[in-house]
Order: sequence, then C-alpha cells, then structure tokens
Amino acid sequence: MAHNTTHRDQPDTTDAIDSTVENKRQRLNVVTQETRFVLIQNILSHPQQLPTLKELDYVNPSKSKSTIREHLEVLIEHGIVAERTLPKDQRKRDLPWRFYGLTDAGRELLEEMGLLGAEGTLQDMYEMLETTDEIEKYAQAPRPGNESKNEELTGSSALVAYIRDQKANTHSVGDQVSVATALYENGIEPDHDGLTRNEIAEQLAFEYSSRTVLNHLVDLDILEEFQPPGPSTYVISERRDQIINGEVEETVDEEIERLIDHMVAHMDDRIVPMDDGQPGDRVVIADGAGRTIRSILAEEFEVPSDDVESHLREGDRLTKLNRAVDAIEESEDIEKGDDYGRVIFRSPAYRYRLSEFGVSLAEDGLSVEG
Repeated sequence: MAHNTTHRDQPDTTDAIDSTVENKRQRLNVVTQETRFVLIQNILSHPQQLPTLKELDYVNPSKSKSTIREHLEVLIEHGIVAERTLPKDQRKRDLPWRFYGLTDAGRELLEEMGLLGAEGTLQDMYEMLETTDEIEKYAQAPRPGNESKNEELTGSSALVAYIRDQKANTHSVGDQVSVATALYENGIEPDHDGLTRNEIAEQLAFEYSSRTVLNHLVDLDILEEFQPPGPSTYVISERRDQIINGEVEETVDEEIERLIDHMVAHMDDRIVPMDDGQPGDRVVIADGAGRTIRSILAEEFEVPSDDVESHLREGDRLTKLNRAVDAIEESEDIEKGDDYGRVIFRSPAYRYRLSEFGVSLAEDGLSVEG
C-alpha cells in the first residue's frame, strides 16, 4: 500500500522563497526610481558617506527639501538607508547631528546590482564639486563612528597630533596618518621620485577615497603633489603597449594598414550568433545574414562600403583609427583582431612624496615615541 509522505505540518519552503524574491523585487523597484537612485549616488559620493539633509538638498537644486525627505523615508522604510544621529553629549551648536547612510542590506543590494564599482568615481566627482562655506562646514562635521577612529589615534606622535588638530572633523584621519607613516618608513621623501596614487593605493588598504586622503595631506603640506619631469603628455600604442613619442604619424599609419589588412582578409566572413551553445557564442560563416568589419566601419563613418579604405587613409587618421577600433569593440557582432589598436594620448599621473615638513613631523613623532 502506498503511503503519502507529505505532512500538513511540514513547512512550505516555496512560500518562503517566493516571499524573499518578492521582497528583493520591491527593493529593486525602490532603488531604481530616479530620485531615490540619485540620492543613493549622493550618499556614495559623500566623503563620509553620511550626508545631511542640507547637503542632499544642495546637490539636488531641482528637488525641494520636502521631496528629498519623502524619498529618504521610503528608502528608510525598505531598509536601504538608515538615519544615524550623534549621541546627545556629542552634539554641538550650529553643527548637524542627523545623517543618512546605507544599511548593510542596502550595500549588499547595490553590490548585487554592480553599482558599488563606481563608488570611487562618484567620490572623485564630489571632490570637484564647488561648495559653499556652510556646506563644507556640514561635510566636515563629526559623524557617528568618528569616536572609535579618533580613540585609535591617541599618542604623542607629532604627525598624528598635527593631522588630528587640523583635520579633526574628517573621517579619513586614520587613512591620512597611515599614508604619511608608510611613506616615511619607505623613504618616500623630498629627494624621491614619488609614487602615483594607484601605487600608494596598492600598498595600503584605504577605508575612504584615496584621492580625498591625499588631497587632505597635500592641503596640510605634509605631502608634495607634482608631475614628473619630461613631456606634459605622452603617446601610447595600445597594440605595442609602449610609449611612441616622436613616431606618432608612422605608428598611426601602420595601425591603419593593419586594420585594413584584417578587414580585407575577413571581408567575406560574417559573424552571427549560434543557434545552440552558450550565450555569447558566435560562428563565422562565409555567406548569409550577419555583419562584417567593413559594414560596421561604413556605418560608423557614413561612407559607402567600397570607400572605407580610402576614408581611413585620408584626413585626421589618428581620430579615424581610434573611432574605428571603438566601433569594432562596441559591436556585438564582431570580434576585434589583436594585430591593430588605438594610439592614445595620456598625461603623466601626479606623484606624491613627503615634504620637508612632513618628514620633520614623522621624525618628531618617532623620537618622542622612542
């Protein structure tokens, strides 16, 4: 006799899964609404990632303060943003004490959406924002969580004491001390060639934006920011992966001819998606539907297909080369060859090293601590 093994008192996991999926869908809808998405970007871009309502109002001039408050309340209701306040004994007259930041659940959701990768870029953009004295005062005001960071920085070090005194209201005091100390310990002093921001970031784990941290130290005259001697710009061949100053025209001509050779060699090939196989798989066929390199470039430059070669060889060949490579790479129908590439101009990255003043602070600190 067959027995029914389903029991009425057994929990139904399907309902729980459906509920979880529905909650996630609701949160996605909340986050992707235009105004709320902008507010989340504002929070991520803020130096402390804890802006006040006044700061959010300042960077959103087209929205009323009441509208911003209403959308913040929606984000709070769905657990994406939390309101954080300073303890009463830490509140100061004329300084804000109520702030808005992402919750752990909010950060997890943004990470799943692939939005946290732009965090550094957003903070870099904030650094270029022109602010009033009042907004700057609000941005530098103490935030919840500053207490533990400041407690870690006790001691008699002249370097720590000076940074704390001058930048007491910044969240990144710990990062500033770490950078200055690390540069001193590694001999990155006034006679050194210096390190780029990326090189420093590779050696240290920053809690806050590396650009913000370095800007603070430059502002304090603890670090020197400078460009290395040499040309103000340099030219790079992407294919060769090397600087080509002095041979730009020859390289551009060579890359164009390589591109044309590749296009002609595959003039009859058409790349189309496979009916079967993994997503993104393509197959090259000799004839039939699909697009060629020639057709992509003809469309990009708005010239007849037969004129693509002559068009690439005339006029501003550098611009045409880079546009052609961009168009090929952006197309979902064509895979770029490895035998040609862009020719691009770059400015040398700023470099950083301790100033004489920074060295003196570090040495005073070490002599006191010793």
